[in-house]
Amino acid sequence: MNILIINGSPKKTGGASAFLAKVLRFMLFPHKVTTISFGISKDYREIFDNLQNTDAVVITVPLYVDSIPAHFIRFLKETEQFCKNNKCEFKLYVISNAGFVGGHHNQAHLEQYQCWCERTGIKWGGGLGIGGGVMLHVLYKITLIWSGIQFAIGVIINIVYGNPFINNALLSGFANSMIIMLFFYCGMLLFEFILAWAIRNKRSIKNKYTRVMLPSFIFIIVANIFMALTGLLHGKLIFPLFRKIKYSNGK
Repeated sequence: MNILIINGSPKKTGGASAFLAKVLRFMLFPHKVTTISFGISKDYREIFDNLQNTDAVVITVPLYVDSIPAHFIRFLKETEQFCKNNKCEFKLYVISNAGFVGGHHNQAHLEQYQCWCERTGIKWGGGLGIGGGVMLHVLYKITLIWSGIQFAIGVIINIVYGNPFINNALLSGFANSMIIMLFFYCGMLLFEFILAWAIRNKRSIKNKYTRVMLPSFIFIIVANIFMALTGLLHGKLIFPLFRKIKYSNGK
């Protein structure tokens, strides 16, 4: 069985869509899975070369303003024409992730792909809407970093002091971190598993919705802090924002 996963995020590397694609790919082992991330490229030849020989296509894509990202609309238009000209027979599945905590925010987004399938003549396999996709990705990175720190501390303590009791405490702390992370992830993991089962068996499922398992009021606080820090790190730092701008010649 040939499966094509298309990462529709405009980001060249990283991102929640890429993370969700990796999780699904792991669940689809040992089937032949090809993953393509094209960012905002206008060259779709690699994707088109795979479309005619694939049994299932999975699109992992972020939700932008309750709709399809602009760069991906262009891709869908060209893909529609290609599929009609070449009589593609794959089944389409979509994983949509939103920055909002509620997975139901992805409903209209998934329905747009379902309409595209009806227009193009492609079989709709079902979709998964995930709320808090960015937080799921960030939690994964934080857990990896924290696990690495705990491991390094354990090695150092073992070399310097040779104290097994401290190492056991660190191991227990690592196990607790993993349990907490799996709790946050349980909805996403469950429904990605269901989606993977449907793909393996060439079945269609109803659209499913889930979210990061974090209380909404805590999610809002953490998300606001994260977005503020992201804006400062990737945009202009806070001090230039208060700098007085001098205008000349009436401009």
